[in-house]
Amino acid sequence: MAQVSYGGFILEVNLSNRKVEKKETPKSLCKTLLGGKGFGTYTLYKRLQTNIDPLSPDNILVISVGPAAGTRVFFASKVNFNFKSPLTGGYAESQMGGYFAPYMKWAGYDMIIISGASNIPVYLYIDENGAEIRSAEHLWGKTTFEVENILKKEIKDKVATIEIGPAGENLVKYACICHANGWRQAGRAGSGAVMGSKKLKAIALVADKHDVEVANEDMLKELLYEISEHMKKDPVGTLAENYRKYGTPIMVEIANNLGFFPTKYWSAVRFEKFEEIGPKAMSRYLISSRACWNCPFACGKLIEIKEGEYAGTRIEGPEYETIFTFGGLCMIDDFPAIAKINEICDGLGLDTISAGNVTAFAIEAYKLGKLKAERPVSYGDAEGIIWLLEQIAHRKSVGDLLAEGVRKAAMLLGMENIAVESKGLEPPGYDPRSLPGMALAYALSSRGACHLRAVMYAVDISGKVDRYSIDSNKVFIYVDNENRFNIFDSLVLCRFARNIFDWQRLSKLIRALTGFNYDVEDLKTIAHRIQTLIRLVNIRFGFSAKDDTISRRFMNEPVEPEKNKTVKVNEYELHQAIRKYYEIRGWDEYGIPTTETLEKLKIEEIEEEK
Repeated sequence: MAQVSYGGFILEVNLSNRKVEKKETPKSLCKTLLGGKGFGTYTLYKRLQTNIDPLSPDNILVISVGPAAGTRVFFASKVNFNFKSPLTGGYAESQMGGYFAPYMKWAGYDMIIISGASNIPVYLYIDENGAEIRSAEHLWGKTTFEVENILKKEIKDKVATIEIGPAGENLVKYACICHANGWRQAGRAGSGAVMGSKKLKAIALVADKHDVEVANEDMLKELLYEISEHMKKDPVGTLAENYRKYGTPIMVEIANNLGFFPTKYWSAVRFEKFEEIGPKAMSRYLISSRACWNCPFACGKLIEIKEGEYAGTRIEGPEYETIFTFGGLCMIDDFPAIAKINEICDGLGLDTISAGNVTAFAIEAYKLGKLKAERPVSYGDAEGIIWLLEQIAHRKSVGDLLAEGVRKAAMLLGMENIAVESKGLEPPGYDPRSLPGMALAYALSSRGACHLRAVMYAVDISGKVDRYSIDSNKVFIYVDNENRFNIFDSLVLCRFARNIFDWQRLSKLIRALTGFNYDVEDLKTIAHRIQTLIRLVNIRFGFSAKDDTISRRFMNEPVEPEKNKTVKVNEYELHQAIRKYYEIRGWDEYGIPTTETLEKLKIEEIEEEK
């Protein structure tokens, strides 16, 4: 009998031999790793024993949900993806909102593990009985929008689809997986390229909504009432009402006012024309707010451009990260142009964070005479950037090089001194010179430069810490946040719930859902176990302490976040903070988990037996 609040089954699909297997989810996995990210990380640890080519049939794509999926729990809309990254060569994870997660739970699955590779384009049709491998010849070459529309017409039942665009088919290293009419993405680290390498164009998951059994319905009801009352007073923190009104574009205003908005390929921290691309500019085109499954917050903003050069553009977004990369890094001061670029990226299946970083890097390379292109590209040139994105997605001319990402392009062009990345992943929209907590985040994040593993930008601007230092207090906060969000990503919960689900509420939620009587310390042990498993995976893939770093530009080139105040990342402080992090984690000075830590976390005792 399945553990309550879980789907109960793991679905394994080998595309090479077309074998499909459905088996029970081991209760021991539920107890030791909870679900979601915990399940996916452990599967990478067990299955990828050697340093394999991420675009070979040997790589796996693990899709996982946790005990909160499909229940009445608010903010539990996320599905988790794990794989070896084609962009970085390391451990990769990405979470995606929408409604795929509840459908997966209702169909009875905690994990879908995809291995091997097809020799022809295929898609997976999945329901509660298992999976069928179907031809996708008619879908190959089409945009994500087209694929979803076609599959929904072909499949008459209630269906949730995920798909890749031409960028994934052409193995662009930062291609993403799209969902919900292309408006939700598993964006980072190249999940779309992994699907493309397997000739897997899409997954169509059919399920009927039903109540998910939980361990203690009364406790869950009490907790949800408590959360509802909390949200009436303070939905997701002090910026809640502006977030509710504008969505993530509110950060454009905040980032410019506080001087951490990356501009002109990381050479400045303010964009003079930010108001032309910020929340108030967006509001002129706003149609409605949109929410993921069972979300009371509705951060998505549906916009439509009705006049001008980009008339007819209709998307959910752009999000802050898209505005930062194309508005800040590429210096486009026209909101409709950024919206159009967003639409193009979503249709092609490109991660906008990496794509915007790459195009801004390309502009710098072109200016310096290092990059030869068939047409000029320059800051503020929306049409030039649209041309570049099309070249990248189809790996044409200069796009073939840029499809590899900033790190490899910089190496081949001899521009490593200009390139901005960590572990091969291009950064999101928080300059670490203005927010040094983010220097720690970019250096230590397992997948590379990332803002979501510990949300340190929120710590730096909270007014509760010394904004411009990286002291031991921030290291402890970093570890605590990283641990808590490991639990979030195992349940799986949205980051917008971070001011709602503190440790005590997480403990109560897990008891109500699963019946596991875990206190806060128990949860921290599970989170630490997951983080240590990730470290072991990255070590296996060739990463070491030398990779826990940031671009030298952040340590050498100062910026001015406030009038008459110039700052850069203090290299000594960062180095000491990283050593402190290793110490707290129980890893040695080289970032390798000690034998004592592995024994304490019972790493080798995790069993897949029932």
